[in-house]
Amino acid sequence: DLCKRLGVRSRVLPMTNDNFETWVQTDAGWMHFEEYYVRRACRDDVRDVQFRGADRARPTLGVLEALTDADQVIVAPSNPVVSIGAILAVPGIRETLQRRKRPVIAISPIVAGAPLKGPADKFMRHRGVEVSPRGVAQLYRDFLDRLVLDYADKELVDDIASMGIEAVATNTIMRTMEDKVRLAEAALEHPNR
Repeated sequence: DLCKRLGVRSRVLPMTNDNFETWVQTDAGWMHFEEYYVRRACRDDVRDVQFRGADRARPTLGVLEALTDADQVIVAPSNPVVSIGAILAVPGIRETLQRRKRPVIAISPIVAGAPLKGPADKFMRHRGVEVSPRGVAQLYRDFLDRLVLDYADKELVDDIASMGIEAVATNTIMRTMEDKVRLAEAALEHPNR
């Protein structure tokens, strides 16, 4: 209803319609991600992650075409290992992003060494990457053109640029409408590709 009233057209496509589950191993054993996240409140250290069903999953009809045809792809500031990583684990999605001729932009979910929300830090440490925008850039390095990071991490701009990824620092914490507009503008600027 909100999109209709604002004149925003959108098409929501799930990554797959196939059986696909995220499982987490902790010292308490293997558990579904929802059990880890809700029942155990993310308190355990992460020992391993599995995307069960990923090897048999196929992208939903239209997903690869949407990723190919979009003027820009913007990766939301979400957990790069279990949220975005789950999507990238579906065969064909990461490869489609790698082949894009137009920009792929990500907004870092990490500010000043910590996630804004959720357990991304535990999952990034498990993957052996620094809990920082630099770590996010490493996880997306094979397809990313621009990373939008917070002013608190502006000292990482040159480091990320040395990976071949344009880095832009702005306020990524959205408290006001002005903050939201500024972040959207930073993400939508046309990176070099």
